[in-house]
Amino acid sequence: MYHIYVSKRFYKGEIMMRRKIEKIQETAFNFFNDYSNLDYNSKGFGLTVDHTNDLEKASIAATGFTLSSYIIADKYGYLAHEELIKRVIGTLKTLYYNVPQYEGFFAHFVDMKTAERKNKSEYSTVDTALALNGVIACMQYFKNEEIDKYSKLIINRVNWKHFVHKRNGKDTLYMAYNDLKDGDYAEGKSGFIHHWGMFAEQLMMYVMAAAKNDFSIEEARSLYNGFDRIKGSYDSYEFIFSPGNTLFIYQYPLAWLDLENVYDLDNISWFLNAKNACMAQYKWCMDNKERYKTYNPNFFGLTASDSPNGYAVFHALPNDRDLIITDGTVAANAIIGSLPFITEIALKGIKDMFNIDGLWNSKYGFYDAFNFEKDKWISNRYIAIDKGLEMLMANAYLTKDVQTAYMNSSIIIEGMRKLGWEKRIGGKTR
Repeated sequence: MYHIYVSKRFYKGEIMMRRKIEKIQETAFNFFNDYSNLDYNSKGFGLTVDHTNDLEKASIAATGFTLSSYIIADKYGYLAHEELIKRVIGTLKTLYYNVPQYEGFFAHFVDMKTAERKNKSEYSTVDTALALNGVIACMQYFKNEEIDKYSKLIINRVNWKHFVHKRNGKDTLYMAYNDLKDGDYAEGKSGFIHHWGMFAEQLMMYVMAAAKNDFSIEEARSLYNGFDRIKGSYDSYEFIFSPGNTLFIYQYPLAWLDLENVYDLDNISWFLNAKNACMAQYKWCMDNKERYKTYNPNFFGLTASDSPNGYAVFHALPNDRDLIITDGTVAANAIIGSLPFITEIALKGIKDMFNIDGLWNSKYGFYDAFNFEKDKWISNRYIAIDKGLEMLMANAYLTKDVQTAYMNSSIIIEGMRKLGWEKRIGGKTR
């Protein structure tokens, strides 16, 4: 169990901020604890709501964050170790036996109580990968025979090769599959949906696929090289950007993958890429704070979140349409999610968010987002994956418990080895 204590290593102000960050982490755990199905007699045990305005719909990605939260809860003493073991096992059994899957890929949304597929949901690669992040981290951390058994059953069932296809002569992953022509994202025909032909939030999928025995080193690297790497810049910050350039796509994979000082065979550092993306967004927001009054010297970030007009995805420059899309909304997870990359700027933003009356809830932490463009608007809901990003990036700042477990997994180690990702310190490979 960790305790925040006064040390000569920290100034008084740093101690106070670390306590605030731990409160962000603890209140995020409270959210996952209270908004997950904890009825052991339910087929949906362990599943977590997508957001608090619909308590019947569970998100498979959110459940991956919940599994990860149990590592933090164990380290910080939020719950008893025996209870956490029991919860992890129960959740894994739900994922293996009850949640609908296609070739090992889970339905994106399922019923909170029955685990049945919700509203013709697609079978999603990235949402499955987010769930698998939690599975992998828990398997490594808890080192329990039953957790190990069900984690391996879930992981080994995922057939990455089934989703590989040729696109412009390159091996590429499909994004999703739907057997219903009127299903989510199906666009009138059943089958595979879209493809990961661009850089986005899918990085961990290549590591997971590479670790599988049915992928040779050549096949793993070919798949990893199958998405476009388009560079752009804002101000002096150059980076490989996603078509829409929304901030969460740089942050989500690195909530588990600790890639600081890690480079691929093309000398790309996805950590530095995320850092430059965060800095570019910060600089754009500062350059436009006269136009958007929600931005101040410490509020920034165009991401996906709640907004005065409902859920929205905002786009920064550069992007494929060369068009800014924002109404000035700032999401708490955009700032907290930047902690590992632009730490001092993010800390100032977090400090100022605590001063916004009505934004902080003492039980569950910051509400999803805020906007001061017309009248003062503060979201009245929590979105699970947003809260999960806050929790994991707070933990990455404090003690890196989840990242340490994840990076020590033989799956991640083997996947990175086959891809040729190496850690370099002072120019030397380690």
